[in-house]
Amino acid sequence: MLLGQSILIAKDHFFPVPGYGMSEIQRRFLTCGDPSLQCDDGVIMVYGVKFSTIENMPSNESPKACSDTEAFNGVSKRCDGNERCEVETSGSVCDLCNPAYLTYIFLDVTYGCLESKKVTTCESAGVVHLECGDGVVFLQKALYGRTDSQTCSQGRPPSQLTNTKCSQEGTLALWSQRCDGKQTCEVNMRVNQISDPCPGIYKYLDVTYICLPATHDYTHKHPHLTHPSPLPLCKGVIKVFHANYGRRDDSTCSAGRHELSNQNCLQPKTLDVVKQWCEGKSQCTVGLDPVFGDPCQGTYKYLEVSYTCLGGSPTV
Repeated sequence: MLLGQSILIAKDHFFPVPGYGMSEIQRRFLTCGDPSLQCDDGVIMVYGVKFSTIENMPSNESPKACSDTEAFNGVSKRCDGNERCEVETSGSVCDLCNPAYLTYIFLDVTYGCLESKKVTTCESAGVVHLECGDGVVFLQKALYGRTDSQTCSQGRPPSQLTNTKCSQEGTLALWSQRCDGKQTCEVNMRVNQISDPCPGIYKYLDVTYICLPATHDYTHKHPHLTHPSPLPLCKGVIKVFHANYGRRDDSTCSAGRHELSNQNCLQPKTLDVVKQWCEGKSQCTVGLDPVFGDPCQGTYKYLEVSYTCLGGSPTV
């Protein structure tokens, strides 16, 4: 049952928008003999997959092809965010390497390489901002501690730089929850300083992230998600990057409201639920569902979703 239902119609971002650090669209035909994608600089972002067979294949040997959507979901799950990926891992995407017909089958994949950005802030520096313009932030790595003796070392005695195996557990999860899916995110060192992974060592925070060309939408108790004009159905499939039911800032869905003080209100299962509703579909319905429960009583909450529309059939 959906409450306060809203229709989410994904915008088509099949071709990357300048400013996201995206390389030119690349196209590869993956076969069982060569099932890998690779980015020499940055990380993989899959934009389209088509399950194909060679021409003039004997009809009596025609394999049962999976849908382009199934192929896209499989390759995207294995490859997005990685510098390199093998489609042929445990199991295979759409039976790419099924011995019965591996001679005839391949995956036609279009993808780009997203540039990784890195920010470092020293323990006494305070605040930095992750910026993605019209796109959204997606964290790859985060370290609070010290892994070398050079970073943030100026003016520090050697005794504060000796431990280069210092890292706070859970740093990536912490900042992913706070920043993923936002266009800009404030990273404040004080959040990490609640605990100390290595007393006496001068620490720093390293965050590596990419900017995804995605749409960010919200809905709260009653209003529907709205768009300035009707949009066509997604030509490919919806891919959800981030979703949260709760509150992560004091400005979203705040008009006339006063219950805004808790800005770290997170419902971890939101992403899995929204993916079940929308992933791989050309259109989906989202709303405030009882399954989310109440992650922070007394706080006025909203559902936020970051998503894009990726092509199911590549055209270059």
